[in-house]
Amino acid sequence: MKKLVTPFRVGLLVLIAGGVLFGFILFTRKGGLGEDEALQAYAYFRDASGLGPKSRIQIAGLPVGEVESIKLEGTRARVTVRIRRDVTLYEDATLAKRSESLLGDYLLDLNPGTEMAPPLKEGAEIRRVVDVQGMEAVFASLSQITSDIQQVTGALRDVLGGDKGAGSMERIVENLVRVSDAVDMTVRASSERLDAILRNVEGVSSDVRGITASNEQSVNNIVDNIEVITRDTREVLATVNKLVGNGGEGDLKDSVASLKQTMSRLDNTLANLEDVTTKVKNGEGPVGTLLTDKRLGQKLSESMEDLSDFSSRLTGLQAEVGIQATYLMEQGSSKNMLTLRLAPKPDKYYLLELVDDPRGTTETQYVQANPPSSGEPVVQKQTITKESFKFSAQFAKRYYFTTLRFGIIESTGGVGADFHFFKDHLKLSVDAFNFSVAELRYPRIRTSLRAQAFDRLFVVAGMDDILNDPRRDTNTRRMLAGRDFFFGGGVYFTDDDLKAMLPVLPTP
Repeated sequence: MKKLVTPFRVGLLVLIAGGVLFGFILFTRKGGLGEDEALQAYAYFRDASGLGPKSRIQIAGLPVGEVESIKLEGTRARVTVRIRRDVTLYEDATLAKRSESLLGDYLLDLNPGTEMAPPLKEGAEIRRVVDVQGMEAVFASLSQITSDIQQVTGALRDVLGGDKGAGSMERIVENLVRVSDAVDMTVRASSERLDAILRNVEGVSSDVRGITASNEQSVNNIVDNIEVITRDTREVLATVNKLVGNGGEGDLKDSVASLKQTMSRLDNTLANLEDVTTKVKNGEGPVGTLLTDKRLGQKLSESMEDLSDFSSRLTGLQAEVGIQATYLMEQGSSKNMLTLRLAPKPDKYYLLELVDDPRGTTETQYVQANPPSSGEPVVQKQTITKESFKFSAQFAKRYYFTTLRFGIIESTGGVGADFHFFKDHLKLSVDAFNFSVAELRYPRIRTSLRAQAFDRLFVVAGMDDILNDPRRDTNTRRMLAGRDFFFGGGVYFTDDDLKAMLPVLPTP
């Protein structure tokens, strides 16, 4: 009789698991919105990549519908959608495709339209569609900007590079020194006029500081102001020439000649400045193109917006660190686990685990004896079990009250599922892994029930390796396989908790 109990239990467990899986498949396949609670419409997209059946449709971040189907018509994709009937749609409604994560998933933002337009009928077309490209457009725009910057730096290298450029810079510096000396003398002679010039120059420098944030009209106003300043400066120079005159003796004669030469150089410098500002205003050269080309400015603005959106998604990543310890009753020792969960979205996360399993890992070695012992084979097979850490790396996606997981579970491939109850305070988990381990007759199945006892604290209990019979190491009595009950608990911290703890932690 006892020999039939274990097969009966295994068969009963398989039937129950199959029933649960069948019910779950029917539930997820049904899903969605019914005909009586949703309005059906369709729209045409030039690019429907990243969209699929069940993709979300939202207004102000709240889900109001989903994509029903996608099919190709000509060179465009026809996307059929279902929108809840409590959301009133009008004929001027708008659908905008938007990326929701770095993994290539997209959703649709819905603008229901204005009340001035007629209501949208069942099965009608949503004509206003906004196709938003992904990161490829951002990188293309950045590549264009990089090319423009390389052209500017190449032009500067041609002008200022080499011995000729260094000599030009040295002569410019010498001229500036002479100009500063002449200006000092001029300040003493005509302090009021030069004060007015300096105030105008200060105003110009203040305007130039904000040039990157101004529009085309602002740039034109700055150039016009510089032209006015140039004319005023020339009038001041002409007045100074009249004041000093053309005659004189001794030191006065030399000073006047030097001042005239300096004024001539300053006049040439102002003429060059006027020529540069005129070219910038007309859009000549890389700098002029950057300031006057509306299309280039629009691309730069779009690129900055895409980069800002990318950084906001990256900073929105939620992290959770947890520690769990359980006691294995048959094994007679504890199993410890350190977990890290990274959630880019509330219904999607990545799970990383470092596991200290007392069962250890089993390795097979082949030893060749030369010469072999009497009656023993030349090559002998040895199985070694040793303690070591195991790791898990899983990807999880949640659907309603169920979360599906797949990836690496305790250093082997595996799958798992979590069922959430009572607002996630109670979780039933099922894991299946070790499908190809020679020491196990059946895959390793583990079930556990986790209850949220207090805030950030939880308790857990369950059974590990349900399908296999207990088997121990003959020397160490270590349990290598088989059913084992366990219970324990743990604690976890979110990134908000860690941010609050870091300022109060002692520093070395």
